[in-house]
Order: sequence, then C-alpha cells, then structure tokens
Amino acid sequence: MSSTRQILNRKRAAENISKVTHTMETISAVKYRQHYGAWQQGRDFYDALARLAYLMLIAEHTINHPLLTENKSDTRALIVIASDRGLCGSHNTGIFRLIDTHINLARRFGRKLKVYAKGNRVINYLNGRGVPIAEKYTDFDEIPSPEQARRIGADFSQQYIDGQIGALSVAYTRFFSPASQHPQTLSVFPVAELIDDLTTRATVIWPWELEFEDFIVSPSPEKLFGEIVKMIVNTVLSECFLEAALSEHLERVVAMRSATDNANEMIEDLSMDYNRARQGKITSDLLDIIGGTFG
Repeated sequence: MSSTRQILNRKRAAENISKVTHTMETISAVKYRQHYGAWQQGRDFYDALARLAYLMLIAEHTINHPLLTENKSDTRALIVIASDRGLCGSHNTGIFRLIDTHINLARRFGRKLKVYAKGNRVINYLNGRGVPIAEKYTDFDEIPSPEQARRIGADFSQQYIDGQIGALSVAYTRFFSPASQHPQTLSVFPVAELIDDLTTRATVIWPWELEFEDFIVSPSPEKLFGEIVKMIVNTVLSECFLEAALSEHLERVVAMRSATDNANEMIEDLSMDYNRARQGKITSDLLDIIGGTFG
C-alpha cells in the first residue's frame, strides 16, 4: 500500500487537475452560449437568403453569372478550420481525416490543392505532413468580422472568376444542434451547389408554389443575383467559422466535464485510501506501544 505522503501527493495533483479542467469547462461554456446565441439569431437571415437565391435559380429566364458555371481550372481551394487549442475530444481528428481525403482525391485525379488554414492544430498537422499552406488566417481569433469575411469571400470569388481555382470547399465541423455536430466538407463554388445545400437545410415554411416570375424585380435579376451571391458567400464563410467554434467549445465542455468528474472520483478514492492508510498506521503504532509496554 502507498504511504500516506504518496497518497496526499496524488490527491493534490488530482485536485489541481480538477481545478484546471473545471476552469476550462467554464470558459468554453460561456463562449458556447455566446456563439449559440449568434447562431440562433442568424437562422432567419440565413434561410431568407437561401429562399431568395432558390427562387432566382428556378426562374424561367436563366441567370448567367460566372460563379454559377464551372471553369476549366485544375486547382481546388480548401479552407480548413480547426481549433487553436486541444482538449476538445475528437474535434480536430475528424478534420484531419477530411484533409487526408482531399489530399488523396487531388492526387488521384491529378488536381492541384491550395489549402487555407485556420487554427494552430491544423497548421501543425499540415506542416507535419509537408503540405504547403497558401494562407494562414491568424488576423482574427475564432470568427472573422463582417469586413474580414467580405475580404475572404471577395478574394475567393475573384480567384474563381479569373479561373485561378476551379472549386472552393470548406472542411469544418458543422453544427446541426447541441446534440449533433459532424465534420464535413461544404462546397462553395460553383455556387449552385452551395445554394442547393442552403435550401435543403432551410426551414420549409414558405410557399413552394411561388415562382420568380410572380415578383416584380428591380434592378435586373442578373445585377440583383450578383449582390445576393456576395451576401451568400460572405454569410456562409462566416457561418462556417462560427459553427466550427461553436462545435469546438461544446466538445470541450463535454470533454472537460468528463475529466473533472473523473478527477473528483479519483479524489474521493484517494481520500478513502488515505483514511485507511492513516488508520492502519495509527493501529500499527498503538500495537507497537502496547507490545513495548507489556513485552
């Protein structure tokens, strides 16, 4: 049996771990609630954009826009969003698997892959694999400001229009609900796939029988669609960063709560071991005294 001093040292170590994990859980819980509030507030605007874009795509007169059509570029752009810190369960592991899948597919089909990274964990992973990083997003903490999102969206839109990239995707952990988060790849360009994804997950509470021709539109649909596309791309990119951060903090809350519970259980077990060891030592000392007295 371990000595009482050894048990006390282990108990103090477990108590320190419990304090750290509880603090990390509290911090992530606060950030999770903040991000979740922002995520909920943006649902209606998100759905409205999806519905409007859908109506324009199914118009009788086809809208021609460079972001809607495929180009001949053999370069694929991939934005990868992971966490800056660990201790968030399997949050980063799922993203790493997606990266490997994209690298293998690019190699298989003879495509070039430009990787844009957010998060120290994924940056270190890419450096370890020898994958060049086109750009690291280090000028914001977790979620870009509206201006930063517009800059990112405008940059990729121009690259696609100029034929520098033939597709843009985002690998991130998608937040469906507090009970469901999954790593996935979201296709942004060509934008028709993105609009299809948006309308698929939009809240179906609007009149599907309406058509675009039922509305009077000014300015022209082409000009209006160009502005709508910019809003959709900027909103979606910002939403991807938000959902990734939301999923990260939720997974960290769960992981740290489990770690805190395990540490507390260990503290209870060590307390019982300490009491038994202490009682055994007292009993042994009493027996030695008694033996010395009557010996």
